[in-house]
Amino acid sequence: MKITLLSNHYYRSLRRAGFHFLADALHAAGHEVTFITTGLSWISYARRDYRCSYPGIREAHGRLCEERPGFFSYVHFTMWHPHTLILPLLDSMSSRFVYRYDRFSMGEAENKIASSDIIIYESCNALFLVEKCLKLAPKAKNIYRVSDDIRVLRSAHPELQIVEKKVSETFNLISVPCSYLAKKFSESCNVRLHPHGVNTMLFDAVDNSPYAEGVNAVFVGNAYLDYEFIEKASGACPEIMFHLIGSFQKDLKRDNVVYHGEMAFEDTVPYVKFADIGLYCLDLSCSSHSRSFTDSLKLKQYRYCGLPVVAPSGLDLCREGVFYYDTFRSDSCKTALADALQCGRDPTRADEVSGWDAVATDILSDLYR
Repeated sequence: MKITLLSNHYYRSLRRAGFHFLADALHAAGHEVTFITTGLSWISYARRDYRCSYPGIREAHGRLCEERPGFFSYVHFTMWHPHTLILPLLDSMSSRFVYRYDRFSMGEAENKIASSDIIIYESCNALFLVEKCLKLAPKAKNIYRVSDDIRVLRSAHPELQIVEKKVSETFNLISVPCSYLAKKFSESCNVRLHPHGVNTMLFDAVDNSPYAEGVNAVFVGNAYLDYEFIEKASGACPEIMFHLIGSFQKDLKRDNVVYHGEMAFEDTVPYVKFADIGLYCLDLSCSSHSRSFTDSLKLKQYRYCGLPVVAPSGLDLCREGVFYYDTFRSDSCKTALADALQCGRDPTRADEVSGWDAVATDILSDLYR
């Protein structure tokens, strides 16, 4: 089959998200795949969007690129794209313009969309393109893969929530990674739970630790890091090395806090696999809907490696081997880390995690069931 995915991510990005792995799994299963990047415009350069820094992305604007036989990528670059203007009044004034986003031509990608058997939309500005795609490919089956709760996205225009509710009725399948998000679409009868997967072959192949001797705790990601936890925990536990992988400001300077910066996904794997603790220290003040983080890709990777996890008390992960802290209590961070170390690894935690090939199979099975 021919499958098109519309995502917020750039396929050649160093950051690998669920949509990257899902696309790769679908291609590995024998399908022709087209991966389209949406929500990229001159506004992205003005606000220093991380995607704009990748080599070759300017040349990729509006070009259909064959990454490998049967796998194509396309960057839908426009003059502007729907984006919050921060102030409610400005967002209100711009609300009517965001619905014109689908008027921009998608060039060669439109032919790929028109010939698609299945179109998969990520929870991002791709939702503004649903009606356009329905006209291009009226016979295609449509899947909404809710990789993130749009209510916690900081850059999303408020109209995106309205559009999501409107177009959700048009999808043949709504695929969610956690039960909290399933409740959001409780009125729909075509919601199915498909937790994120892990690139199991890549993790299994790594056998060399990047760490020196000692105790190592790792955080991998690019958003919602709880800096207050890192400050308190690193001060209370000088014997633990805290490794932060992602594009974070180096505001806290301590000998036991190591900033690795952003790195290619495959380079992060050994840091996760050979860590002693997986840090899920998220800043939950970002949204009242932070419970949508209960089944993230990061957490799945920690679990696959059998790591004990340290998380904020406001986030009930409903798993054993998770130890909670309260940043309002000075001793809480230290206690959570000590309990995690005492608990240690447990390889059976990997049993709850599927590979992305199984996730892709389940999604397509439920689509045609």
